Amino acid sequence: MPKQDAQMQRKVEHLFLAEKFFTDESFADFDSVRLLHNALPELRIKDINLSTKFLGSDIALPFYFNAITGGSKQSARFNSELSQLAHKLEIPVSSGSMGVYLRLPEETRASFTTLRENNPDGLVIANVSAKVNAKQAQTAIDLLQANVLQIHINALQELAMPEGDQEFFWLDNIKSIVANVSVPVVVKEVGFGMSQENISQLYRVGVRNVDISGFGGTDFAQIESARNHELDLTYLDRFSLSTVESLLESAPYQNKMTVFASGGIRTPMDVIKAIRLGASAVGMSGLVLHHLQKYSLSETEIFFDEFVKQLKIIMAAIGAKSIADIKKAPIVFDERLINYMKQRNINF
Repeated sequence: MPKQDAQMQRKVEHLFLAEKFFTDESFADFDSVRLLHNALPELRIKDINLSTKFLGSDIALPFYFNAITGGSKQSARFNSELSQLAHKLEIPVSSGSMGVYLRLPEETRASFTTLRENNPDGLVIANVSAKVNAKQAQTAIDLLQANVLQIHINALQELAMPEGDQEFFWLDNIKSIVANVSVPVVVKEVGFGMSQENISQLYRVGVRNVDISGFGGTDFAQIESARNHELDLTYLDRFSLSTVESLLESAPYQNKMTVFASGGIRTPMDVIKAIRLGASAVGMSGLVLHHLQKYSLSETEIFFDEFVKQLKIIMAAIGAKSIADIKKAPIVFDERLINYMKQRNINF
């Protein structure tokens, strides 16, 4: 198979394996975080406001559909449905990595442009790897008329990938992209988390928005090991930081950077806890992709309608009328997380 065709085949394999390994259980450490209910909430559910800001733009809900797919016929279907659902919910939606478009523009264009076609006035996010140059990044932005650019960093995935990169010099390139593209830039991990040292490095090169994307959901070490018939590299996930750990790691930077959270978001409570831990908004990929693959678009719409109702119920239970109020809720960590914060010198 020619190398270029292999890139498209990999996209198909990712979709299949993501669903194969999907589980309702999250390993993002949200079970180690407890919010205390408010016995005197003093509010009406109908007055609860779920809207928030996403890099300066208003969105109706505090979550978005994170980078998933693109580049194949199967991808085109899912991106079409994702964008329709995002349009209905009035939330941002991201493309998957557009590297395949930069290599094969005519063959893959339609699998990405459907995101904008079905969501003409919504927030669309373009996604590229940290190795593309600023001109290529702007090409991806222009194709989608994107409002935001995600740069994904994925060293552990590349190490597990049979055809993965062997060199990882990204910071200067990220700096160039941030300085030269026309939209805000978010640097996003792909599910292995970020340490405060990593966030500090990104801050020093001009990055002001990060998606810490911790371990707990889609596991690309597991997916790439399933594709790698020579080596089993699932042990690479042991280097990962969970979503909760990564949010705690981001604490020293939450007053000067916008922090988004993703990785293992399975329930409305996970969303609320992530916001309480400092996330500006919360990204989902595995959960929505699972529902679109297993059920219909209309059934997925029903699922998210219920998801939104449950967000309001939880907010009422903690006495939060707004997304900002969530950050005032009393919080308790289990002993393991307290020990983690002490060793990592994190004050929260």
